[in-house]
Amino acid sequence: MSLPTLLRHTIRRRPISSLAATTSISALGYANYREWKANDDLTTSIPRDQYDPNAIACYWEQRPISIMKRLVNIVYELGPVAGEYFMQFHMKPWISQSLNGIENGTANATIEKKQSKLELERKLSLKLRSSLTDLGPTFVKIGQQLSIRPDLVSPTVLYELQRLCDAVPPFADEIAMKVLAEDLLSTIGGDVASSYETASLNGKEINNVLLSVFEDIPQLVASASLGQVYKATLRASNDDESTTMKTINQQIPSKEEVAIKIQRPDMLETVSLDLFLLVSYGKLADKLCSILTNQIPYHEMFLNGFASGAFMELNYVREAENQMYFRHELQSRFNGNEKSSSNGKFNNFRIPFLQSSRRNNNVEKVIVPKVYEQYTTQRILVSEWIDGIPLARAPPEQIRELIPIGVELFLCQLLDIGRFHADPHPGNLYVTTSKIDGITPTLCLLDFGLVAHVSEGERNNMTRAIVNLLQGDYDTLIAHDAKHLGFLPHDMDVTDLKPVLKTILKEGLVGAGSNLHDRRRNLMAISNELNEVFFQYPFSVPPFFALVTRGLGLLEGIALTGDPSFDIFQASYPYAKRRAIETFSVKDYGKISRNILSLRRTSTEVN
Repeated sequence: MSLPTLLRHTIRRRPISSLAATTSISALGYANYREWKANDDLTTSIPRDQYDPNAIACYWEQRPISIMKRLVNIVYELGPVAGEYFMQFHMKPWISQSLNGIENGTANATIEKKQSKLELERKLSLKLRSSLTDLGPTFVKIGQQLSIRPDLVSPTVLYELQRLCDAVPPFADEIAMKVLAEDLLSTIGGDVASSYETASLNGKEINNVLLSVFEDIPQLVASASLGQVYKATLRASNDDESTTMKTINQQIPSKEEVAIKIQRPDMLETVSLDLFLLVSYGKLADKLCSILTNQIPYHEMFLNGFASGAFMELNYVREAENQMYFRHELQSRFNGNEKSSSNGKFNNFRIPFLQSSRRNNNVEKVIVPKVYEQYTTQRILVSEWIDGIPLARAPPEQIRELIPIGVELFLCQLLDIGRFHADPHPGNLYVTTSKIDGITPTLCLLDFGLVAHVSEGERNNMTRAIVNLLQGDYDTLIAHDAKHLGFLPHDMDVTDLKPVLKTILKEGLVGAGSNLHDRRRNLMAISNELNEVFFQYPFSVPPFFALVTRGLGLLEGIALTGDPSFDIFQASYPYAKRRAIETFSVKDYGKISRNILSLRRTSTEVN
């Protein structure tokens, strides 16, 4: 039988299957054609300088094959992990209980069962870390954020995810050095840069450029999700140097150790595609929620806020600007003279149980490395080298000493400065020694790629909300602050909602104390109230609030490793009160103090 005859015979016998196959092949062919045309079209590109969701959507919607490949890759990596977790921890126990009923078992059998569960959890955690690493920077960052939340994931999973901060596979040094040499030449300009063909720099030319700036070839010290960090020493210029060396080294102090951050290749396309898929998920979630619930659609706006910050991490020029801004602002507030507010008033307000009597108050509390702006491009960032260790790995006594400063640091950003460091995973918060006495432990804030801007109105609303929360004034918090912060519509009648939100605030947040098990139990107990808020009321989450919770969530997660009794609400009290005094001239301090101290006594009695 000839091939045409066989095809006609198959179509007649299986018309539906034939139609489906023909449609699939046609769709695949059309998708390939669209992608081919899009790759030839030079009029559309991904903007690097700023986040433009419409431009990114326009770029990727013309490339359906790339989208399908990425979705298949995500499902391929995470699907088996999710499936095995569901099967082992949900389906099998349910089937076993359904068939055999509830079995008490012996003590040895119970211990063996727990050990088997821990071993299985460890294997799944290894697979999860490997999958997140293989999926690239966006998913690595998701894992890094989970790695500082002991109240959300188990210790076994926590341990593996924490390794994401230091164990991201590096890319080749040869590629990194070529990027560094090319961008160093681009900062020179003029006749010097034109003497090199940057697109075809050979190994000797790359070394010549690098050695004209540094004493030796930079050495790799860390590999992160978006780039790699190298350590080098700036070279001193002399009269015998070439014009190239003198041009590059002009106005740069010599013999200073620097950290060089070099962006991974192809990050723009990789990250923008993941963010496009994330925002597309938000659009779909909004459509479903508008059909099934009374929620105001907020997922797309919320995820766009996150995507905007994540996208701007790819622009190291913007990161350098943020770093210089924070260095200036924080030096004026944490420079060792006890000024932690914008105008220096009310600096004597302190809570005894949050104070460290051993700390030298004449040294700086927070350090931000200086930036070598002359070397900075969109792909490289050169800044001061800081010796230290991540705060999460510091001794418990240092954590207990520095966490109150860390809380004040982030509240200062949120309520006073107006820019908020929104990517504080453990690798970005270091402990170093004071430059004044060389002994006192000092916080060092790193990596300013993801920064949220908080308007003055939002800062004042947030301050007012925190004060009302500490005072226990839930009526004002719900009727006024929740609306002005964007959680509820301004014209909404909150009479029926107040009892539900009061229960959530009292039992799920403030009343939960510092014990993670109590907090989980309380949140489970009020799960019905939480569901009621999200499904029956037009409740939404402001975009900047996700970045705020990430920042304070990091501090709470680290603090709990050094002090299991740590409570973020108690730690936030001193600065929030001082800020409220300055902003609103609040007078009822006795009520606030009595409320926070009663919360502390209650938490102590419970624990």
